[in-house]
Formats: sequence, structure tokens, C-alpha cells
Amino acid sequence: MTGADTRWEYKIIRTADGGLFSGDTAPMEDALNSLGDEQWELVDTISDSRPAGAGTGQTALVFKRPKK
Repeated sequence: MTGADTRWEYKIIRTADGGLFSGDTAPMEDALNSLGDEQWELVDTISDSRPAGAGTGQTALVFKRPKK
């Protein structure tokens, strides 16, 4: 259980949109389940919002867990 005095640590994983949103999702599910086993919780996603062709095509997945 977390309280008001909980301190958090964060992890950011960047991935290309094509790799995240197309094809077989099993590798990403495996990776997310492994992170969950380590108590990481996905709290946000940040996508490159520049016009088509101008961006990096990356999405950042933001995770957090209580500091030990």
C-alpha cells in the first residue's frame, strides 16, 4: 500500500510506433508483463505529435514504482 509519503522512481522506454502498434503484440506483452513482475506500472504514454514525415515516429512509455 502506498501513502502520502511514498517516493517514486520512474523508467522511460522509447519505441518506434511501427514496432509498438503493428504486427505481433506478443513481444510487447511479454515485456510489459516482465516490467509488471518488477512492480513497474505504466502511467503514461507520450507520442511524437509532429506532422507526418517530420517526427521520429517514437512513443515513450512512462512507468513508475515505489522506491525501495
